[in-house]
Amino acid sequence: MGFAPYILKGYNMSNVLNNVLALASIKEAWYAKLNGETKFETHVDSVSKHMRWTDAVAPTKNNLESGKSTATKEGYDELKALFGDILKTKKRAHESTDIGSTIADLKDALMRRQAPKLFADTGGKLNKITQVTDGKAEVKKADKLTSIQMRDQLINNLKNWVEKNESELGKNYKPTRKAVLTVFDTLSIKR
Repeated sequence: MGFAPYILKGYNMSNVLNNVLALASIKEAWYAKLNGETKFETHVDSVSKHMRWTDAVAPTKNNLESGKSTATKEGYDELKALFGDILKTKKRAHESTDIGSTIADLKDALMRRQAPKLFADTGGKLNKITQVTDGKAEVKKADKLTSIQMRDQLINNLKNWVEKNESELGKNYKPTRKAVLTVFDTLSIKR
């Protein structure tokens, strides 16, 4: 497994805490987005001048150690409070998961601007990034599966799902499992 390095543009802000310009731009951007305005992109461009995408990643122990997050707990809490207020004001769902999803949208928007190749290779998924050091991100190289390997994996995933959902499938469990196992035998897939 190899790693592909990505260089992030240098930004002088390592924490969103107390950066009034970043917070104001975020607020304007999300109000514009929730109102369906085209100014959203312009506002996010402004945000990207004041904070890095890593500032919008939860500062968990693993994220901090791997460099995926440069946010402090206080700064991230401030970001969560800001998005909570925005979502409440716009009468949108504002539970913890809704706020987290909105922060992830901000992270993705910033990554698209600051590290477009990194975003293209990862889709913004942090689990595809192994390390960020001095602005360089390392990405896991995924092993390409052949069509047959992918088919076998999908059928195995189906078998696991059927077995995991035995009670929900009820009377359909046995015939469904039997059909999946027949596919294993017919295609000579190892169980």
